[in-house]
Amino acid sequence: MGLPALAIVVGAAVVTGLIAVPLALRKVPPNRLYGIRTRRTLADDAVWYETNAYGGRCLIVASAVTIVAVAILAMLLPDAMQAPAVLAALVVPSLVAALLAVRHAGQPRP
Repeated sequence: MGLPALAIVVGAAVVTGLIAVPLALRKVPPNRLYGIRTRRTLADDAVWYETNAYGGRCLIVASAVTIVAVAILAMLLPDAMQAPAVLAALVVPSLVAALLAVRHAGQPRP
């Protein structure tokens, strides 16, 4: 996998992390375009902010994991194996972050 492709993947991870910062900081009001939108989050502002703050933090961690994993994989794997491994390093952490956030949204609040 060439340097331009790796740069695109790392760039996508950086953009994802940057997009997640306002969510983590509770700066995004309830809306239908940006954030974790479930029936519960859209029905209750407190659930919206808590869930999106948690989800934003998860996405920031996922982005960092992706960047580190891509750097390591690019150094350790032969070119023929890099593409699927780097794709997995991009998709898996983001998917885990999304699943954790949606799961968090469904948990009852005290």
